[in-house]
Amino acid sequence: MAGGKLSARQKMINMMYLVLTALLALNVSKEILKAFHLMEVSFNKANANVDKKNTNLLAALKEQSQNRPEEVGPYYERAKIVKKESGIFVKYIEELKKTLIDRADGRKEPEAGENPGETELESADNIELHANYFFKNPADEKAKELTEMVNNTREKLLALMKDGNGVVIDKKDRDKIANLTNLKTLYDENKYPSWAEMYFEHAPLAGVITMLTKIQNDCRNTEADIIEVLARNIDKKKISFDRLEAKVIANSTAVMVGSEYKAEVLLVASNSKSENPVMVNGVALPMENGKGIYTVRPSTQGTFTWKGVIQVKGDQGVQDYPFESEYQAFQGAATISADAMNVLYIGLDNPISISVAGYTPSDILPTMSGGSLVRSGKGYIAKVTKRGKAIISASVKMKDGSTRKMGEQEYRIKDVPKPEALFGTLESGSYPAAALLGQRAITAVLPNFVFEGVKFTVREYACAYVPRRGNAQFFRGSGAVISNELKGAIQSAKGGDKVLVDDISAIGPGGVVKRLSPIVITIR
Repeated sequence: MAGGKLSARQKMINMMYLVLTALLALNVSKEILKAFHLMEVSFNKANANVDKKNTNLLAALKEQSQNRPEEVGPYYERAKIVKKESGIFVKYIEELKKTLIDRADGRKEPEAGENPGETELESADNIELHANYFFKNPADEKAKELTEMVNNTREKLLALMKDGNGVVIDKKDRDKIANLTNLKTLYDENKYPSWAEMYFEHAPLAGVITMLTKIQNDCRNTEADIIEVLARNIDKKKISFDRLEAKVIANSTAVMVGSEYKAEVLLVASNSKSENPVMVNGVALPMENGKGIYTVRPSTQGTFTWKGVIQVKGDQGVQDYPFESEYQAFQGAATISADAMNVLYIGLDNPISISVAGYTPSDILPTMSGGSLVRSGKGYIAKVTKRGKAIISASVKMKDGSTRKMGEQEYRIKDVPKPEALFGTLESGSYPAAALLGQRAITAVLPNFVFEGVKFTVREYACAYVPRRGNAQFFRGSGAVISNELKGAIQSAKGGDKVLVDDISAIGPGGVVKRLSPIVITIR
């Protein structure tokens, strides 16, 4: 950079640029580089999972096309092209990553028990190598090539969503994928000359490799969306099935000694999203995963028959498919079930319902191994303190004063899952500075957990404010409140600056302390 036919002034400018680049590299903290590495590993695992899912779906389409070549064949051939184009793009990015990594001394030697594919980069903080590679003369050659590859691949994939050659795709499906795909090269034209310069010119090598891996993930997800749409549109006008289950249908599950037990075993196809009403005695049953749920609480013993129809809408109107079944009611069996699921959680009040048909609650004597059981309202509360298994048994008082065991249920004991850390209400991503300034505290939440109202409280955290240009600032927070010092730094933030929150400690039910995953936010 300082050689060649250059003036002494230009040589001095180039040398100062080298020194500045080195100083910038020194300001990239280990915590930031580690966060990039963790994100890269996460993207790699996500890519492998999506690729496996796509391969399995393609294999299923191939099998269907052999049985129904005229109906499924065109969609299968189109899906193969989608996977091929996606594979070409992913391979291109992989070779680009390999070139950059090899030129930067590769990866560190894996430690004992470490997966070689998840090792960190030797020169994770290198800033100059990839900048020269992407933006050397002829001007922006590799940067333009990468940009064109992203845009061309997106257009090729979206073009495969058009009707033709026996393939018909709903316009809503086409528009949805076109709007949702992240395989794009959008950038802030007011701040950056190009998309490539925004993401690759001033970032450390760890960030560049992570970004390239994320682009691979965008392509794989677009591939998955398109293949799923192709599969879904095969039988758009027909009754569709998305679930296969083995079913055993017997006249009765109760059989006398010496008599014959007979059952039919078959493979049943169903639609988990079905809206076809299931009618019994003129009343529609509640639906779960496309299945009508019939419940009854008999008050006497005996055999009872029930029947109804499934109403299916078709081209010829509504058609009824009748069914008939029976059940037996008898006394003497114990019913023990967890209100949430077949799991008990450490530190929580686990609600348990225990009943024995034919006996009042006062006649039931429940016991528990592996934890404690106390009466609460109409049911019980089970409490556990260590992982393993617990058994809840139910006995009843007999008229002669003795007791008889009527049944038992085994439960797994698990820890409450680790919550997700949020910057107030914001997860990792890109936000304007005003959105960050509107947040009050670092929070920990459990999305989609089976128990409602389970709370974790953040006790402490560490935070780094990393401007695109300038020195990083580091803060520590005691408690969950976002410090005024950090908010002061954010107030002067510019686009591309980053806020990283790590070393987050939260306390939950039972006093359990958990370390949460970091939050990485880019100011836009």
